[in-house]
Amino acid sequence: MTKRVPYTAPRLELITSRGMQKHRTVDISSADSALDEIGDVKGLLREFGSPLFILSEKMLRAQYRSFRDTFAAPGIDTVVAYSYKTNYLPAVCSILHQEGAWAEVVSGMEYDLARSLGVPGGKIIFNGPYKRPEELARAIKEEALINVDGFDELDMLISAARNLGIAARTGLRINFQHGRQSWTKFGVNADNGEALEALHRIKKAGKSLHFEALHNHSGTFQTNPEIYSRAAQVLIGVARAARTMGLEPAIADFGGGYPSNNRLKPGFDVAGGSGSSGQFLAPFAEAIVGPLSKARKAFGARPTMVLEPGRALVDAAFRLACSVVARKNIAGQGEAVIVDAGVNLLPTAYWYDHRINAASSRDMQEAAGAKPVAVFGPLCMQVDVLRERAVLPNLSLGSPLMISNVGAYCITQSMQFIQPRPAVVLLGPRGVEEIRRRETRSDIFDMDRVPARLKAKGAKF
Repeated sequence: MTKRVPYTAPRLELITSRGMQKHRTVDISSADSALDEIGDVKGLLREFGSPLFILSEKMLRAQYRSFRDTFAAPGIDTVVAYSYKTNYLPAVCSILHQEGAWAEVVSGMEYDLARSLGVPGGKIIFNGPYKRPEELARAIKEEALINVDGFDELDMLISAARNLGIAARTGLRINFQHGRQSWTKFGVNADNGEALEALHRIKKAGKSLHFEALHNHSGTFQTNPEIYSRAAQVLIGVARAARTMGLEPAIADFGGGYPSNNRLKPGFDVAGGSGSSGQFLAPFAEAIVGPLSKARKAFGARPTMVLEPGRALVDAAFRLACSVVARKNIAGQGEAVIVDAGVNLLPTAYWYDHRINAASSRDMQEAAGAKPVAVFGPLCMQVDVLRERAVLPNLSLGSPLMISNVGAYCITQSMQFIQPRPAVVLLGPRGVEEIRRRETRSDIFDMDRVPARLKAKGAKF
């Protein structure tokens, strides 16, 4: 009798064809194009432990240059300010700063990291809804650009600047209504008069503030460039209003939210799939650069356009190598494997269908017999699912798998839940370099204390 394979519904993908725009378009690389760069995956796992994050320096630099060039435009100065929260491994930030990126930070911790990596204050953009008074004071003294998030923070910034006797480099974060899930938690609203009120207060502050920028960030993993076109219209309108008050904004900051070539799960994607592959960032560049080029005078003779990408730079440069630790045939579901990497390391597995490939030459040679397999992590949680179905060959215990496009948020949002966090290695011009060692029990528990009255006899904690 022929063995029945559990039915898997087909997935239809919309392949979009987008026209060439007037500025350069660049193909953002796929993580799979650099798999050959890794070489002996099993050897890396033996040396550094499994699972293991792997960063391609070559791809990271290429991603940065592709993004920068895609958004370049005549008559406009383009600044790429890397979003630290996306992945603040010091080696990652250092590579991007070598390429020319500024730092975009949203906390005092991130600000301090940028300064410790040698980023001058003048190349730091300080965003976010919570900035402590001492953090604002430091940013003022070190000439960072502070994008004000609301009226309370504006009052605090004016007070700090007057106490220091230093004009604070100031931007204003703007929000607006767009669709059902507008990001109106952040900034002041352009639709109800808040933005104009903030401009009046900035003008009234006089020499305490040096007003430079208008900022908008309206979401994450945007699939529709229309939001950026709307942001451009709104920022241009507010800039024109500022100029009528005698203020002179010179920077239009369009935040982040640009997609990577990861695949969103159907529940999070647009109908038919967003088709984020190839030259998919070109329409986003056109949505921003087109309106800004036509209205440059709103931001002075030669405006500065700031972009704050994270995911679009780092996602495809990282892979996660892991190992099969168990095989199962689950009633009503079919074949499954358990690997040693869980959603504590890949929180993005909840909304992405990460590409998962066999990583050993033997397994890849057997790919002709590949079939749908569920991929679970090792955590004692039913929701620890990395892929509901991945097409994989027959796998043995210890077979290595490679999970692609894991550079964004996986490391900064990972946690030591049941299992410690893995090492991270860099593939660069000098070969393999460890840029974060594997976590140990001591790393996790060294901050904890057990009162003497609670210690058991013979306890060594």
